[in-house]
Amino acid sequence: MSDAEAVIWHDLECGGYRADLVHWQDLAKRQAGVVLDVGAGTGRVTLALARAGHAVVALERDAVLARELARRAEGLPVEVVRADACSFTLPVAVALAIVPMQTIHLCADRDAFLRCARRALAPGGLLAVALLGEGVEPFELELEPDAVAIDALRYESTPTALRRDGSAVLLERRRSRIAADGSRTAAIDLIRLAACDGATLAAEARAAGFELRESILIGPTIEHVGAEIVCMGVPA
Repeated sequence: MSDAEAVIWHDLECGGYRADLVHWQDLAKRQAGVVLDVGAGTGRVTLALARAGHAVVALERDAVLARELARRAEGLPVEVVRADACSFTLPVAVALAIVPMQTIHLCADRDAFLRCARRALAPGGLLAVALLGEGVEPFELELEPDAVAIDALRYESTPTALRRDGSAVLLERRRSRIAADGSRTAAIDLIRLAACDGATLAAEARAAGFELRESILIGPTIEHVGAEIVCMGVPA
């Protein structure tokens, strides 16, 4: 896959979600200071916060996505840091760390991430983590694709199944490239989302030195499942 197509697929599959943005904006207003966006991708949340005047450290481990985010953030108060969420350090403490779009379910070692986040936060800081919420029901059918036309190609990402895999959820998509003459190539993309609910995360966070503050519920939309944002603070 080329770098350009990696960005296209990421934007197509992750960039259209908007239901959570108002909540990250509200938390950034309440927690005055620098915001850490964990798993920033190409900047869906980072750019929205930066354009609203918030300084953001965007943490992204994928080099291609990090470069694209840096390009898009030129002239904005954004610092892009390429690092893994389970092993990062920051030179300056932040007031708010956010983990949008259920990124925590992709985390290889939540305990290691929580320790890193605790070290990254200033006294009185807040960690806000989005978890899968309502609307996670297994299916085996082809849904409407997310699609975009770029130059002579049409890109389609079509959800084809959501399955239980032990305690995890497995999301299957078919990625198709369609040329002007109608010819197409396709491949299956699989994402495994590890199980984690609010009570589990709160218990793990307490062990890392956090205190549970509040939970914010985001209802499901036609295109996206719901989410629960669990907010955990560190002592002032």
